[in-house]
Amino acid sequence: MEKYYLLTFENTISAMSAEEVIKNEKIKLVIMPTPTYITKSCGISIRILENDFDKIKNLKNNNRIKIKAVYLREENKYNLISDL
Repeated sequence: MEKYYLLTFENTISAMSAEEVIKNEKIKLVIMPTPTYITKSCGISIRILENDFDKIKNLKNNNRIKIKAVYLREENKYNLISDL
């Protein structure tokens, strides 16, 4: 199974805003439900490819998107990423 990152958000507005910014930057994404065992806040998450993580990190660091947390999906589990 491929590795990917899952971006979670505080609310739906933040998720929708991030989706628009990420799409405008031509970064491939998939909108998906947030697994409830990760967080119970916003039910929408954004899945991005592993090689786009640095682009997302730059968008967040430049205050263009607001992310609650980022998880790396590998080996059938989600691992919280702390370096964002």
